[in-house]
Amino acid sequence: MHKTFIIKRGEKELFNIPPEWNLLTFAILDDQPPTNDVSGLTTKALRNPIESSRLTERLLPSDTIAILVEDLTRASPKGVILKAALEELERAGIPDSNIQIIMALGTHRGLTLEEIEGAFGTELVERYRFNNHDCHAPDLIPVGQLRTGRTVKINRKVHEAHFRIGIGSVFPHPMNGFGGGGKILFPGVADFDSILDHHFQYTFHEGTGLGKIEGNLFYRQVCDIARSAPLDFIINSILDQNDQVNDLIAGDPVNAHLAGIEKSKEIISQEFDRKADLTVITSFPYTEGPQIVKPLAPASMVTKEGGCIILCADLTGDLPDAFVDSFHSFHREHGDDLLGGVLDHFSHNRLIMKGGAIDFNMALGMTLAIQHRFKIVLVSEDIPAEKAERMGFIYADGLQEAFEIGTEICPRPDVHIIPSGGVILPILRAHC
Repeated sequence: MHKTFIIKRGEKELFNIPPEWNLLTFAILDDQPPTNDVSGLTTKALRNPIESSRLTERLLPSDTIAILVEDLTRASPKGVILKAALEELERAGIPDSNIQIIMALGTHRGLTLEEIEGAFGTELVERYRFNNHDCHAPDLIPVGQLRTGRTVKINRKVHEAHFRIGIGSVFPHPMNGFGGGGKILFPGVADFDSILDHHFQYTFHEGTGLGKIEGNLFYRQVCDIARSAPLDFIINSILDQNDQVNDLIAGDPVNAHLAGIEKSKEIISQEFDRKADLTVITSFPYTEGPQIVKPLAPASMVTKEGGCIILCADLTGDLPDAFVDSFHSFHREHGDDLLGGVLDHFSHNRLIMKGGAIDFNMALGMTLAIQHRFKIVLVSEDIPAEKAERMGFIYADGLQEAFEIGTEICPRPDVHIIPSGGVILPILRAHC
């Protein structure tokens, strides 16, 4: 028997796979020592920006500054990074009253004061103005157009600032290729309709995908809008396989981001010799709501069509009934042609979860498209069997039951095991 481990609730859990399974890949990335000096790394990045002058050389004391910060779906130490950035602005002579901090929520829910204080500390919250972006606000300002012709509007406070700084994270993203860069502005502080149009029209475009930049119109549109707004400067964490900071980059929103992507690839790329019959993957580090299905994207890249994916998911909070019911209704309506139904909805900008946020609809669309191609077994202590089955998953109450189900679907399978599904970039050597 092969003894190995998988990540559950951030901890390693040992388990044995069935003896008849042929383990092709145990995709544990080399441990990278996390930095204990995020503040120092941020200061170093700010003093050595990529394709940009230092902020102290670009700014005047009279300038107003909007700092766009990613929300709490990412575990980056954004409070430490923000504090170091504010210290750099202080060195540039910018008074506190000229600085606004905007939580770049996209279409996500607003953060409570308690959540903001927890992430950034009471001292910063009392000293600076923090605001949640509202994608439905009536005073959003037009800054450009998508290739579809849709006008993109952004947060008025961001638009009216003399200078815009984005704080985000570089990690694999199923549509944009990688997180970070211009995403902090679009969709981070954009309007609902343009985000919907962009996501629905380009998610299933030929060039869109995890780790893809070249030929990716989803990514290109993000860059174009960030340039036209404009986004002036970024500070991005580069996250490792444990969802911790390995390094930071700062500078030009496009070129610094590309440099961060190359560093990210060095850390989180994993080669696979060929596709497996069955892949075991975790949702780590994703635990919030619809985010937990994102690792199905890398799993689908390394699993044979018609094969089996076992998704081990930790969930904080709950999955809304409307989200679960949307899965159930879609399966009943579209039967064996889930992918065709998803493509029809997306091509016409029709929400699958009516009235739901775009992130829930994206999770629905991408999951349904993958369910069209694979048998997916869901293992979770947090999601009841009835709810999992209404979502179209095969439910297992533990790994051993999941292995039994997997063996029934794929007898004597070739197997990949991916302990950290949300922070890996699969590189497939042979397309088979």
